[in-house]
Amino acid sequence: MHRIQEAALDLFEEQGFDAVAIEAVAAAAEVSPRTVYRYFGTKEMLVIWDEADEFPVSPLAAEFAVADPIGMLRGTFRAAFAAMDEAQLRLIRRRVALIYRTPAIEAAYLLHSYEKSRAIAAAVGPASGDAFGTEVFVHAFVGAVVGAMRHWCHSGFATPPFTFVDQALTLLEHGFGKRAAP
Repeated sequence: MHRIQEAALDLFEEQGFDAVAIEAVAAAAEVSPRTVYRYFGTKEMLVIWDEADEFPVSPLAAEFAVADPIGMLRGTFRAAFAAMDEAQLRLIRRRVALIYRTPAIEAAYLLHSYEKSRAIAAAVGPASGDAFGTEVFVHAFVGAVVGAMRHWCHSGFATPPFTFVDQALTLLEHGFGKRAAP
């Protein structure tokens, strides 16, 4: 899947997302168009997909049952970003740049994020005993990560991504409160 995604990213960066057909991606990756569709489903998912999409959400129920879910999530993200080598970070930068540079991909990414939030909330909610609170928390968490990654992109990728994820989680943890007028 990585080879197909890398071929797609190369073509999208060189020619523009709208100018590239699935058949061109398939040819560049030396697979059939059917294989591209089987693995990714849509052209947008060639950019959006990452390994996290492959993990089942049901095991998250136990993870979210901890007393400090934000602390648990912070530790998970810290460890994940710390474990990434430069090639993995470069791939994420490429994907995130295409997502926020291309309205069709950004729209698909937001829908994908919403669907993941719903799936996580459905898996976690019953075990938590607070389906409503869990659903709001999961959607807020995913939205915070989406916002952090968007900010990372628009700030030029100069700061490590976990810095913005950590700041977003701190806002969730402590609340937004009232803000002074500018």
